[in-house]
Amino acid sequence: MDVIEPCDEVLAYAFEAARRRRARLRALYAWRAPDRLTLGAADAGPAGDRGRAEEWLRFLTAVLQVWRDKYPDVDVLETVAEGKPADALLKAASDARLLVVGHRIPGRPALPRTGPVTHAVIHQARCPLAVVPHR
Repeated sequence: MDVIEPCDEVLAYAFEAARRRRARLRALYAWRAPDRLTLGAADAGPAGDRGRAEEWLRFLTAVLQVWRDKYPDVDVLETVAEGKPADALLKAASDARLLVVGHRIPGRPALPRTGPVTHAVIHQARCPLAVVPHR
């Protein structure tokens, strides 16, 4: 899940699918520590990985609060993981009944193509997958 630019279409689909299945929804945000050689002023934040993970978890919790209010019967587990998003999603979905990912549709005409995360899970996920298009 992208906490910087959350997508209502993807979140609505995920919450509705969890509600219909009476399943727990696991929302995952994967983050990568900035490279020490290219660390810039915009990358300044809490010292250490634990501080960064806690900060991302607060962002994720805040983004999901509106959806928790809309779907009070859906149990939500928020998770943050350091690493590549595709790897984190595949690991988290190893025992999932459904994996939901977004697919951003470009604003200009172009050949349809998926981003690297969606591409990876399409080819490697071992569970049912829902790819939700959005702008």
